Amino acid sequence: MNQDRRDLPPLETLIFFTTVMKRGGFSAAAPELMVSQAAVSKRIRQLEDWLGTPLFDRGARHAVPTDTARRLEEPVRLALDYLTASLDTARVTDTRTLQIAANGAVSMFWLYPRLQAFATSPDACNVSVLTADDPSALTADTLDLAIHYGDAPPPGWTGTPLFNETITPAATPAIAATFSDRPDLPLLDYPRLAPDWINWRIWHDRKPGSPLSARPVETCRSYGHSIGRALTGDGIALASLPMLDTLVSSGQLVPVGDDTLTTTRRYWLNHRVTAPLSPNALLLHRALAGPDTV
Repeated sequence: MNQDRRDLPPLETLIFFTTVMKRGGFSAAAPELMVSQAAVSKRIRQLEDWLGTPLFDRGARHAVPTDTARRLEEPVRLALDYLTASLDTARVTDTRTLQIAANGAVSMFWLYPRLQAFATSPDACNVSVLTADDPSALTADTLDLAIHYGDAPPPGWTGTPLFNETITPAATPAIAATFSDRPDLPLLDYPRLAPDWINWRIWHDRKPGSPLSARPVETCRSYGHSIGRALTGDGIALASLPMLDTLVSSGQLVPVGDDTLTTTRRYWLNHRVTAPLSPNALLLHRALAGPDTV
């Protein structure tokens, strides 16, 4: 049997069609397909134009499948399953463990929760995390991805900004409610391992009228350690947002006072310019930075 490419609609339209049927609507299918609702509608319209008949009644509040759509659903799904299984027998899979690096606080409070979600997704693969507060360790040639802090990616690296940085003093709710009655409560500081890190000395320089400036300062082992001690009620730490948004939104930490400091720096998800992303690294990048970033 001779086949012409015009005998079949674009493969992507069939995938979108089966996902819409499975999820029960354009809006519900969009997150799984990692596109907008408008993009889903556009692909379905493309399939309808190819078939010459509508597949969904768009007049209702939710798109309702037509009889044609219901008849097509099972054979299209079976055909896609068969195609996927056939291709899997020939595809060379990337089984190498991905290497991603980040500093201790980013790893603990931002990266690990997202890696847990990635590990339970259909795109899961083996991932190894290098945690280091020394910025020079985050540019090793063996890394597939790294999260860097600064105005731009390091030389030889390129990537995507994850989020800007706003810093605010923070403590547990109990400490925040009573800190004015406890002048001996310390400010939890940490070693500045890079000149662009902001610790309490830099905070006081930028906020000369801060009511916290007279408090004693205790230096912790690392930034992550200062946040950990704040969580146990040992003092007031400098919370970097949105990196610590989960702790703030859950109520484990709350701002102390109204002062904030927005820096010009960002956290970046980067890879080496000379090492294009592997298929698995691309999936991890999209899971961390968003589907439209690369």
